[in-house]
Amino acid sequence: MKAIAGLVAALTTTGCLLAVGGPAGAAPAARPAGPAAVMTGSMAGRGFFFEDYRGHHIMGWGRDGSACSYIDGVQLVLYPAGNDRYASALQAYQQEHGVRAITKASVRVLGDFDMVPPADPVPHCPAFVSGL
Repeated sequence: MKAIAGLVAALTTTGCLLAVGGPAGAAPAARPAGPAAVMTGSMAGRGFFFEDYRGHHIMGWGRDGSACSYIDGVQLVLYPAGNDRYASALQAYQQEHGVRAITKASVRVLGDFDMVPPADPVPHCPAFVSGL
């Protein structure tokens, strides 16, 4: 027990401890009403989406060669076909118009399964999940 108390004290003094809960009687934080509650004025209208779809959290942004898409925080590798059309391996390389459309089509194929991080992620998209 002394080791745990010492670890907590060390993490607290270095600022590394994150609170994952509130006081015992505190109400849980409200969940955003939808994508509009999360987007700011600069994000909306630029092709950014952030929503729940068929039990999966999806988000994406960009266009053509700079497009990025994620399902449950795992990067979905997109293959731009030009003119805002994309394909994905999960979607059997069938093209869809727009990043949101290809992400949703990939979720429909995925169903209740989970994705694994790609072996060769796209370098211009950030990694949110690794080593699953």
